[in-house]
Amino acid sequence: MDAGFTMTEPLHSHHWSAILTAADIVYGWTEADFLARLNAVVKQAGLTPVSETAFTFQPQGVSAVVLLEESHVALHFWPEKGKVTVDIHICDFYQDNQPKAEKLARLLALEISNTPAEWRCLSLTG
Repeated sequence: MDAGFTMTEPLHSHHWSAILTAADIVYGWTEADFLARLNAVVKQAGLTPVSETAFTFQPQGVSAVVLLEESHVALHFWPEKGKVTVDIHICDFYQDNQPKAEKLARLLALEISNTPAEWRCLSLTG
């Protein structure tokens, strides 16, 4: 970035969170499966993945994160609870990305739970 660059418009940031009930198929997913599904729905939502990582916990559980040009999406699978926590953070830079974040939330809920979910959204401007 140019050292002289200044942004005259405020930054808008959208944070979406949910605790989803895991569908039966999720229990068989590996790190690679979580990342593949995250990347697929990210692209379907019109967002841009740039990197990824995942970790399998012992004796159980998986965390997966996809870094986006627009920010990131992370999930944490808790098999002992039958839940997947999901956090989506999307920034508006040159365009309003909130509709893409909403689409990503809908797609993730269907992918993980096979049902719509109740999401909490916090939008910030600064």
